[in-house]
Amino acid sequence: MAWSSLRSIRWLVGSPALLVLSRQIYFSGYQSSLVVILAAALIASGFVLAFQGITGAGLGSGAIDALILLSVRGLAVQIPGFVFCARSITATISELSLMSVTGERQALQRLGVDPFTYLILPRLVAASLAMMVLYLVFLLSALVSAFAVSALVAGVPIDLFRILYAFETIHPSDLAVGLIRSALLAAIAIVWVDRIETRGHSSFPQVSRAASFGVLRVMLIYLLAEIVFQILSFTVARFP
Repeated sequence: MAWSSLRSIRWLVGSPALLVLSRQIYFSGYQSSLVVILAAALIASGFVLAFQGITGAGLGSGAIDALILLSVRGLAVQIPGFVFCARSITATISELSLMSVTGERQALQRLGVDPFTYLILPRLVAASLAMMVLYLVFLLSALVSAFAVSALVAGVPIDLFRILYAFETIHPSDLAVGLIRSALLAAIAIVWVDRIETRGHSSFPQVSRAASFGVLRVMLIYLLAEIVFQILSFTVARFP
């Protein structure tokens, strides 16, 4: 078992797998960052405007704490996760299904190459890293956008010290849990795609159907996992 893991790591840092890894990080992380930034800015702006419309007050410490809690424990995982499903999972299902239809997986096996190590492991690592980065990107964009909109509405300059202080109030354990959740959900999605969604396809029309239905199923898994986590978090917080 240890030798097999060592061989997987050595193969991962080899040039072919490293190329796949870098491409997947670029596709799943970099190219998705703009969508995540815009989504975070829109959500944070709506939060600030709704808060000020209801209370008639500016963005106080209570509202900041609520936005941080909402983002760190929920939205910063969920929104990038849905973007990941819509972009990366669709492409991954299509790509791996086509490889099965054209016999590329079988060719790798005949060459003595483990398809999981070559095709899935780089995608799994890249997806996990990209989701952790997008988690931080969403959090940063949400807080900066909230302060920017609040300052714009109030007609005052942006207070950089308040933004820095808001980041300092984020509990390290909450941040660590959010990063782990992001990476774990991405890894589960990739493994599910490999084991369930890309098997048994023998023709090209089946590939498009597999991609469309597979994305919906992976999103459902995301939602169920988040529901379970939120229930467990509430239970632990209520009954320590």
